[in-house]
Amino acid sequence: MFHRTPLAASLILAIGGGLLGTAALAQTAADTQRVEVTGSSIKRLAAETALPVTVISREQIEQSGAVNVEDVLRRVAAISGMVSDSTQGAGYATSNANMRSLGPNSTLVLLNGRRLAGHPFGSIGGSVAVDLNSIPFAAIDRIEVLRDGASAVYGTDAVAGVINFITRRDYEKGEVSLRYGDTEAGVGGRETGVSVAYGLGNLGTDKFNLLVTGNVKKQTRVKAVDQGLYLRHATEVPGSAPPTSYRAFPGRLMDVGITPGAYENPGADMAACDPVNSVIQDTGALAPNGVDTIKRCRAIYAALVDNLPDSTKTDVFTRGTYALDSSTTLFAEASFARNHTIGRVAPTPISGDAMKVLPNGNYPNVLMPTSSKYFPIALLTRLGFTAADWDPDGDGFAEIATRSLDVGNRVSDNTNEGMRLVAGVSGQWSAWDYDVGLSLSQARGTLNYSGYLLQDPYLAALRTGNINPFGPNDATGQQLLKDAGLTGVVRKSKSTVVGLDAKMSREIGRLDGGAMSLAVGTDVRQEKADDRPTNADYSAGAHIGGEGSVPRTSASRKAYALFSELAMPFSKMIELTAAARYDKYSDFGSSFNPALKLRVQPDRSWMVRASAGTGFRAPTLWDVNSPTSNTNTADVQVDPDCPPGRSGDPRCETQFNVRLTSDPNLKPEKSRQFSLGVVLEPVRDVSLALDYWAIRKSDQIGVISGDQLMSDASLYAKYAASRITRTTDGFISSIATPVENLGGLRTSGIDLDVRTGFGLGEWGKLGLSFAGTYISVWEQQNGKGSAYKSYVGVSTGGVQPIPRWQHTLGFDWSMGVWGASLENTFVKGWTESAAVVDANLGVAQPYNVDDTSRWNLAVSYKGIKNLRLGLGVRNLLDAEPPFVASSSYGSHSAGFAGSYADPRGRFWYLTAAYQFK
Repeated sequence: MFHRTPLAASLILAIGGGLLGTAALAQTAADTQRVEVTGSSIKRLAAETALPVTVISREQIEQSGAVNVEDVLRRVAAISGMVSDSTQGAGYATSNANMRSLGPNSTLVLLNGRRLAGHPFGSIGGSVAVDLNSIPFAAIDRIEVLRDGASAVYGTDAVAGVINFITRRDYEKGEVSLRYGDTEAGVGGRETGVSVAYGLGNLGTDKFNLLVTGNVKKQTRVKAVDQGLYLRHATEVPGSAPPTSYRAFPGRLMDVGITPGAYENPGADMAACDPVNSVIQDTGALAPNGVDTIKRCRAIYAALVDNLPDSTKTDVFTRGTYALDSSTTLFAEASFARNHTIGRVAPTPISGDAMKVLPNGNYPNVLMPTSSKYFPIALLTRLGFTAADWDPDGDGFAEIATRSLDVGNRVSDNTNEGMRLVAGVSGQWSAWDYDVGLSLSQARGTLNYSGYLLQDPYLAALRTGNINPFGPNDATGQQLLKDAGLTGVVRKSKSTVVGLDAKMSREIGRLDGGAMSLAVGTDVRQEKADDRPTNADYSAGAHIGGEGSVPRTSASRKAYALFSELAMPFSKMIELTAAARYDKYSDFGSSFNPALKLRVQPDRSWMVRASAGTGFRAPTLWDVNSPTSNTNTADVQVDPDCPPGRSGDPRCETQFNVRLTSDPNLKPEKSRQFSLGVVLEPVRDVSLALDYWAIRKSDQIGVISGDQLMSDASLYAKYAASRITRTTDGFISSIATPVENLGGLRTSGIDLDVRTGFGLGEWGKLGLSFAGTYISVWEQQNGKGSAYKSYVGVSTGGVQPIPRWQHTLGFDWSMGVWGASLENTFVKGWTESAAVVDANLGVAQPYNVDDTSRWNLAVSYKGIKNLRLGLGVRNLLDAEPPFVASSSYGSHSAGFAGSYADPRGRFWYLTAAYQFK
């Protein structure tokens, strides 16, 4: 047996994520010391490592009032905008971390140092990452965020960094926690929850420990119409229109350009334009009668969605450890998490360009017979139109566009489940400390649809004349709509990771600075994806206004890895760690990636640290195996080459169809990372850390999205001819967006971390913390050989905004049985390009999004035995989320960016925790 210095221990353990942690539970207090310094936050210099690690303790989580993992990680400055469907009510109800704005695929998420399965609903060029909702929230002891990429121990695919969730160990208590919270404005979003934790046995004295935790959290929906955040357009962007779509209810006659419901006395069975969810657009152009003007309804689609969805999250976790003897411990873990979310988006938009493109490249016509009892001949005649106007083909049919309000919202009922089993042994053998584990992790997703319409059955029903696109339907029309609906389970998929890992470490000698330690290990795993649509119409994309076609993707790969680390304290002042990892993929060859970490500590008051390494990320299984699929642009886009004389045609300003294709010949991404930092402790209990980091990617795997291509003039000029397909009339029918090796990506910035604490005499103690990230460079090539384009502080469409700066400022006060915390989270605003604003609000000028700044306050009381009470308020100053023009920043709703802001306003909550053991 040997004892590491805190320096060597913190260095190896912060990188290795508990390489020796399990074995240490059964060892002496001196050995336990090396566990206590694992990944410590910057409070005292002695706990510093050669890599920057942010540690969030359970106490900090409880003080923050966070109710799930996403809430916690939003407070980490190095994570720039969550990629989340959990907070938008659309998509697949997943939540993914996004470190350094490099996307979820570049952030490695672990539970107790081991991998989990990514969410099974994948797509070409999309994220295939761990759903944070699968983490057992009640079991978390601390979260360690390694802000340096390409970990030689965890995996060199962790280009942006590693987030390691570490559960409670050797827990012997019992606790029940209750939570309740609601908005002050009463707009919904109420949260209720209960957590239970129970531990039995002491590993040191009883030779065993059993931990069981459970957590349930419910959230109610927030209707966008009850808040009207999208209606701020008028004051934020003068002259703009609200975010609308020409596909409105009541419907529009396309050839004459009018909506019957926009006129007084439109006739029987004609509904008026509802001022809540639509606006009347008066073109000013005269109708043929020379008196009335051409008027139509436009749908405020943002009024028809949810700003937050209904959701219920449940998780159960258990861990058992048994000491066979003083040097051998068996352990097993089992966890299950379930997230059920009901997401609602606007009712189905119906028009030719909302349909699946025909084999000839044209859109289908959305036609109703002019002989229908619902056709407004009387109104058209009054306005001076003739049959030659509304039926130019003379075939007895007229083209319409509408929205199916009578069918209701399109509803995505998602049930995501995560299951994980781990069994292993740890301990000491000869001079080696070891840890061996076998793990099985599986993620399951079930998608249930309602409110969607199938294209061909709907078009056929419309042609019968028994469906009313301009007003309410009778029983016959309602039955036809029901028969044309797509309802039920449409997708049921799973993703599986089976892994075997083994790690060993020992002292191999001594240098002038202390023990020289070696760690070696291996990691073998198999990854499987079975993304399976269960409905043939859904799979083919035969529904209107869905995510397009979803072909089955079934694939697997094996990965093998060897890694090693050598910590060399050459003196009390200098320690160097060399690490290397060899990976071999069954489908993408092998890669060798070295890394160096240096720590220079001239004296106790300051330290310099640096690291350098390389990374490697293979394409996802979807990127190389998935059949071609179809979707649409996230935002409305404008066609610069609209057919001559058709500039006012809505088909020139719409959500365009997009075609996604995989590529089995993709090259893996490669990366280089470098960091250099200084840590200062000028006086006791005051520390400051400043770290510069830089990441370079080559052969970046990605997609030039339809939004990017259409909203960026340079990309349009480069790719329009080869990637845009047009109808025979000259309208865009689809945009090709193949996954490809785009070229290089460069990003760099600075992390700042300041912490201090001091006594206030009889008034208790006060602590202060400040953590911020400044991004100086974030630029990428959008194609091999193209120029680098910067995305810091700007939004050009299709790319998540990359704020220049964000920080979290915290004050923590305690005095006897009382405690309080005050927290400020800040995100610097960005500028939306003129193209983004024009496409969404109709004004071609840039818009500067305001900064996001929220203050949160929590007070706790422990004056009653075994009981802890808490009262808190999120968004203390009741600040509105900043207005944005685009609707694709983590929220399908318009008017705010769901990836950065909570729409609920001031939110009060109560907590009560009782220890019964």
